[in-house]
Parts: sequence; structure tokens; C-alpha cells
Amino acid sequence: MGQPAGGRRPGINVSTRRRVYDRVAAVEKVTKAELAAAADLSLPTVTKYLAHLEGLGLIEQGAKLASGSQGGRSPITYQCIPDGRVAVGVDVAGDHVNLAVVNLEGDVTHVRELDLAYENSRQYAEMVAGRALKMLADAGIPVERVCGAGVAVPGLVSEEEQRVTYGRVIDNTGMTVEDFARALPFPVRLVHDSDAAGLAEFWTGYDGRNAFYMSISNSIGGSVLINGSIYHGDGEFSGEAGHLIVEPGGRACYCGQRGCLDAYCNANVLRCAGGDLPRFFERLSAGEVEIQQVWDTYCSKLATAIQCVRVLYGCVVVVGGDVGTHIGSALEDVRRKVDALDLLPGSPSDYLVPSRFATKPIATGAGLRAIEDFKEQLGPAPRPGR
Repeated sequence: MGQPAGGRRPGINVSTRRRVYDRVAAVEKVTKAELAAAADLSLPTVTKYLAHLEGLGLIEQGAKLASGSQGGRSPITYQCIPDGRVAVGVDVAGDHVNLAVVNLEGDVTHVRELDLAYENSRQYAEMVAGRALKMLADAGIPVERVCGAGVAVPGLVSEEEQRVTYGRVIDNTGMTVEDFARALPFPVRLVHDSDAAGLAEFWTGYDGRNAFYMSISNSIGGSVLINGSIYHGDGEFSGEAGHLIVEPGGRACYCGQRGCLDAYCNANVLRCAGGDLPRFFERLSAGEVEIQQVWDTYCSKLATAIQCVRVLYGCVVVVGGDVGTHIGSALEDVRRKVDALDLLPGSPSDYLVPSRFATKPIATGAGLRAIEDFKEQLGPAPRPGR
């Protein structure tokens, strides 16, 4: 295959390259003439950029079309190569690491889960990087085809500095992108884990729409989608639904406050009550009284937070994370409690929905963030400070 796309090349305009590639990606197959008309470019220009993108291993020639009633040569079609580049997604949690490989179309091609407890050390970052490289090697994916990696972490991440500014969940405040980048031979980006999960959810089907993704796993966070783009807020802490106060003066939260949603509704609350999450919901479905009591309290607190989100944003609320993956029909219990609180028009069955994405959403979203970076120029994003 061709060499990975880099920065500017003689005679190649980055914006035109992206324009041609996007037009090819928008349809299943396209001819040069169709592409020239759609992109408003001359046929020689289209020919040059198609050859360039072929050389980069991003597109290929497809089947020839029938020549039609006029006769003549059958036109050649062009199509994108989904695996022309892939990205690695890394989900760093307190007691494990999830890895995923994602291609240019957002398909997850490989996953791996590691039992690896987090520690704030260079050795830990190098170990995670080494496991990611081994996954690529085992899958037969050369590093030259990897456009980048996204590393999703619990905690607030400065997009500009690529540093964790607040990381009390696993004590990773101060972690920087270079902790991982120094051990990987491709561009790396740090991502807030809730934003990563939200990106996996929003990747398709939310173009130009608004939504709030509530990530309910070992901790609770959120991702806000406004007009089809993730909103980070001025301080890059938008969507932190886990720290809505649902019980003033209540249980202690890791953040130092009392009564936060996280203290009442993170996934470990259900695990402690009924084993792992699948087992909890099995016991709930079986009608076990003790489990039903735990679930009723859980739903009440969660409904309070969802109602706050609904009033503030007035959009679809997606229940995601580990709980969203397993909630199934039990979401109806939450909807009923939200409906009892709701002052706005509309049925919770229309705006309160489970996550559509269940395959390692955080690791997948982290990989998709690296795919987004690559697609900006169809070349690697520069590392911070370089």
C-alpha cells in the first residue's frame, strides 16, 4: 500500500484532497465525471487527486459501469478503502484497560480487555502501549497503517494542553498525552472518557441534532451534543451529570461533595447489590424483593438527575455506559419516574433512550477521535509542542 498521508505535498492542496475524499466516501461508488460534477472540479484535477489518494491507500478502483446505450468505454468507479487506515482506542479504567481497533468507517475490527490496575507511573503507560502494539501485531496490522490513537481516561482533560486537569476517580491528575505518546509510533490524543463514549454513540444518526449522553459506569459523566458537535464548555467540564446533587447532605462523593448522583447511581451500586450487572438485572426480572427495593431507590435518584438534564437541554437523553448496555426493559421503570417529575410536553419513551452502542464504547470512541483527527487533513495530527 502507499505511504501514510502526511502534511502538505507539492501540487496537493489539503482542503481539495479532503473534498475529493469526502465525495468518494459519500457514495458507494463514483466515476471521475460524477465526482468532478459533484465537487465542482475539473476532470484533470479530479484525476490527479484520485491518483494521489490511491497512492496513499485510501481509495481504490471499483467495478466498471456498463457503457450504456451510447457505447464507448465503460467508466471506472472509485470507492474508499475502510481499512486504509485504522486507529487504536484505549479505555483506561481503575481496574482494567479496554482496547479497540477502529477503521475509517467507524467499524470495530478488533477488541481486547486487560486486567490491569491503574497506577500513576511511566511503567504503566508503557505497558498499556505495549499491549496495544501487540494487539496490532496479532491482528496483522502494520503500524504504518495506524493513523493514531485515542486514550480515554476518567477525569477532565484540557484539549489544548492534552493534560488531565482533574482526575480524582483514579488519581490521574497531571497525566499528559506524552505519558503514552513516547511509547507509540503514531499520533496520540487524550480524551475524556464520557466524551469518548458519547462520540461512539453519536457517530451515526445524530447529524445536526442535539442529545445528552449519560455515561453510567464505575463513575458517572456525560457528553453534550449540540447541532451535531460535542460541546465541551468554557472550562471543558460540561456534561458532568455525576455531580448533580440528588440528595442534599447525603452520601459522600469522591469529589468531596455529599449527595452527588455518582454516589447513588454509579454501576458499582448495582454490582454490590446483586453481583455483576447482567446478574443484577436477571434478579430484578425474577422479582427478588431486595433487588427491587435497591432498584426503586436507584431509579428515583437517576430520574431526578435526568429531569434536571431534560429541563436544561430539552433534548434526547441517552442512558449509556455499563448500565445502559444492560438496562433493557428496566428502562421503563426510569421512564415512569421521570414522567412523574416532568413538567415539559413529550413522553419519556420518545426522549429517554438506551445507548445503541454496546461494544467497548469508550475505547471505540477514543479511536474515533483519532479517526476524526486524521480526516481533518487525511494526515496525522501533530503532537502537542512539536
